[in-house]
Amino acid sequence: MLMPHTSLDLRELAPPEPMQRILDALAVLPGDACLEAFTPLYPAPLLAMLDADGYAVAVAPADRGYRVRIVRADHASILDGDADV
Repeated sequence: MLMPHTSLDLRELAPPEPMQRILDALAVLPGDACLEAFTPLYPAPLLAMLDADGYAVAVAPADRGYRVRIVRADHASILDGDADV
C-alpha cells in the first residue's frame, strides 16, 4: 500500500541538525504519511524519542549513512519488509 511520504536527505549535515530537521518535519507531517530521512549516522538518540511520541521506525544502512522511515505507530505495518511507502 502506498501512502503519502516526505523525503529528506540530511547526510551532509552535522549532528544534531539531522535530528532537529526530522523532528521539525514530523511536527507538520499528516498523520497518514511516512517520513523518509537519510542520515549520516545511526540515529540512536532519536529512536527512543520517536517511540515515546507514538511513532514506528525502520532503520536500514544506505549509501553514506542510514535510511530512516517513520510513521505513526498505528501505521507500523507499512514498515514491514522492504516495501516502499
